[in-house]
Amino acid sequence: GGEVTIAGWPARSLQAADQILDTLVRMGATATPVAGGMRVTGSGTIHGITADLRDVSELTPVLVALATMADSPSTFTGIGHLRTHESDRLAALATEIGAFGGDVTELADGLHIRPRPMRADGAVFDSHDDHRLVMAAAVLGLAVPGVQVRNAATVGKTFPGFGELWRQMMEKSH
Repeated sequence: GGEVTIAGWPARSLQAADQILDTLVRMGATATPVAGGMRVTGSGTIHGITADLRDVSELTPVLVALATMADSPSTFTGIGHLRTHESDRLAALATEIGAFGGDVTELADGLHIRPRPMRADGAVFDSHDDHRLVMAAAVLGLAVPGVQVRNAATVGKTFPGFGELWRQMMEKSH
């Protein structure tokens, strides 16, 4: 239900910028170009989707976290290669979200997510020393009170200021 403005969002990009926005819009957000960036606004409802993420596979952990909060199931494919990144991201996401009561099933080339209520109940989200899993846990923590992350500092490998920027964003939103 909130909004974020991403400064410097490119009008044209060799990266998969359009696919990133399309995926978020299909999940219920709106994306509006603004002076100097892009504003993404949540509707308050996340929709489940089926998507081939092979060109934006780095988004998978965060999209899986969002999909756990959707109004219908999601299936993400084209991401079997994520088994060989810093961790086996597919197995790690299924395991860690499952520890909070979530329902994520591994597929040969992806994941299937069936939303259901989750709770921390003392569970700790293990980062598996993988920066993208820390980002997924941060998103999960927006909806599941009490989420704690084991070795969250691993996000510093690629985004040293993530923790501080996340804290600032949370302070502004409250």
